[in-house]
Amino acid sequence: MHEILNDPLAVVILQHPKPSKPTDSNFYTAAQQSAAILQLALDSDVAFKPNATAAERFKAPASGIGTHPAFMHGLLDYLREHGARDRSMYVIEDPANDDYGAPPSWLDTGYLELAEATGAILEWPTTANCVERAVAKPNTLPTRRVIRHAVDSAMPLINVPKLKTHNLSLTTLCIKNLMGLNYGPERHFCSQAMGEMPAFCIAEPRSRIEWLDEELHECWQAGLARRLTDLAQVIKPQLNLVEGIVGRDGTGFQRGTNHTLGLVIAGTNMVAVDALTSHLMGFDPLRLIYLQVAAEAGLGSNRLDELHCYTNEGDTLVPCRTLAPFMADPPFVVNRMLKGSESNIS
Repeated sequence: MHEILNDPLAVVILQHPKPSKPTDSNFYTAAQQSAAILQLALDSDVAFKPNATAAERFKAPASGIGTHPAFMHGLLDYLREHGARDRSMYVIEDPANDDYGAPPSWLDTGYLELAEATGAILEWPTTANCVERAVAKPNTLPTRRVIRHAVDSAMPLINVPKLKTHNLSLTTLCIKNLMGLNYGPERHFCSQAMGEMPAFCIAEPRSRIEWLDEELHECWQAGLARRLTDLAQVIKPQLNLVEGIVGRDGTGFQRGTNHTLGLVIAGTNMVAVDALTSHLMGFDPLRLIYLQVAAEAGLGSNRLDELHCYTNEGDTLVPCRTLAPFMADPPFVVNRMLKGSESNIS
């Protein structure tokens, strides 16, 4: 990797063209160019974690809900030409998210075609390939069961989240993307966090939009944040690449708007990358609860004034003098489904 990435406080913003209607070629080319600028190369097996959670349910690779398969295709092709061996690249994710009795089909996700084109091996967390790892400073459970590829010291993990919002965590980037590496039946952190809410919240039969207020939402966020921080103590990617060629706001799922940004944001520290990316989306990283908890646990800095930001001038990385050209305009809007309002900016 580029020597700049040896600094855990370094975050690199790579700017690519912003076509009015991005095609597969735009995503593919952006991945190739990003990998070249970052000087990526391999001499080992490698695992990739895109955001393809529930991709089988949405069946819309270009929806903006998940990491675009064409971006992954460009990244894998580049690394295959720069040291990755045949049948040595693993794409690890649970695209089904709700059926643990049968293996995922990957149908209509774009990832079957990706595997065929690149030789990548598709894997997902199962009882057979998960291992138990201790959490150094647990907030919830002392151990986590995670897919072994994510914690194999001989296999770098490249985390490739989508740039988007989420109705609970507000932004869902590097840290939250790790949830797909936790053993399936134990990975539903949002519902687990709901189980810690006041009793009436759990028993409440009405839709959340009828009773979920700001205070309760922050309580729910905190429960999620504790679990995410535990998982981030176990799984530590060697590189994070946020795919922001197209970002998505709203709930991050069906309800939302796509924003063509042309950005790829890279770094080795998840908290730093999430903090800067959240800021570019229009959020204050000091107010995001999951980043507060992660920073307090010593996992990185969510303070923009402590980060070292770089961008590209052609193929060269230079210090970023201002973030203004990269800020989302308009800022992203997150739909938190709060009482009395369908749409809430945070």
